[in-house]
Amino acid sequence: MITRIGTFAHSNALIAASLRTQAKLADQQTQESTGLKSTSFGGLGTDVASLLRMSSQSTRLTADNGAAQTASAYVQSAYAAVGDIADLANTIKSQLAAQISGTSLDGDSLAAYARGWLDDLQTQLNSQVGGVYLFGGEAVDAAPVDFSSADYDPTAVGNTGYYQGASTTRTFASVDGSKISLSITAQAGGFEQLARALSMVIADPGDSDTLSAAFDLVGEAVSGVGAVQEGLGVQASQLSSLISRNETKIDTLDDLASQLKGADLAQAAVLVTNYQTQLEALYSTIGTLSSSSLLKYLG
Repeated sequence: MITRIGTFAHSNALIAASLRTQAKLADQQTQESTGLKSTSFGGLGTDVASLLRMSSQSTRLTADNGAAQTASAYVQSAYAAVGDIADLANTIKSQLAAQISGTSLDGDSLAAYARGWLDDLQTQLNSQVGGVYLFGGEAVDAAPVDFSSADYDPTAVGNTGYYQGASTTRTFASVDGSKISLSITAQAGGFEQLARALSMVIADPGDSDTLSAAFDLVGEAVSGVGAVQEGLGVQASQLSSLISRNETKIDTLDDLASQLKGADLAQAAVLVTNYQTQLEALYSTIGTLSSSSLLKYLG
């Protein structure tokens, strides 16, 4: 009879085993339905620290890319503005060549054109994007160029008294520590040469020697402006490369994080079937034991 009474303890053990199996089955069914190992960090065990670190890195790189894309738009705008200045310089050069060859405007008309070209140059050098001046360096509170400034002496070689901006250019600093210059200031040699050439024409539009000297100086300015545009192209390329590298890192981190969080669906399907089979066997055994009456063996 002791043996028969012992079957009830065995039944309790089987019930406990069935409850554990039910919990395992529910976990695997959740993994199947969500595609995740766990719906909470607590269920990820030792992977939690790695997952949090990867998530933090991905977030930082994503923010870095957002800033880099803003910086890229800034550089692209500067590149376009310098392209317009290059076109202006070529137009001036062609007009001066025509003037020197004798297909001419009168002096007053040429001076008026030159003043208009100088105004156009000032407008381009005072271009803004989002309230930020493209050629003013780190300064943001005032237009960087004023060719009417009392500090500007257009007869002096290399004089940039017209410049009201900061001496340092803007710089983009990435989270990995790399730094990329953004744009260039309006003090660049090509801009100064073009302004000086136009000032020469305005001052003495009827003198052939002056026009020849201005023509040569505009030629130098064309080369200088081209070099500026080339430098901006390099900056744009550096930012594009940085963004691409960050995107690759983000994809890698997100993929690794997904692997840590993601369930093995094939394994989960097998385990669901196994646990269901185990539960059916446990229920059957419990049912068999339960159908035996203790009184039947004590009577």
